[in-house]
Amino acid sequence: MNVKEINPGTHGTIPHYVATVVPLTLVSVWIIVAFQSKYYMAGQSMWTRLWWPVVYVKALFGRESRRPQYNV
Repeated sequence: MNVKEINPGTHGTIPHYVATVVPLTLVSVWIIVAFQSKYYMAGQSMWTRLWWPVVYVKALFGRESRRPQYNV
């Protein structure tokens, strides 16, 4: 972590660090979950499994729309 708050004499800052770490972490999580999704998305191609966030959100909202409506 070469940021000037920790290592004086460098040019990086905490916002630079965060701007780099957050996207790299999100991409890493996306790829790891896509590869591990073969266990709960059996029979799907790898291209389909790469869209796991979309599939997950559709399933999540699909379940909510099927809930019974109670009039109180």
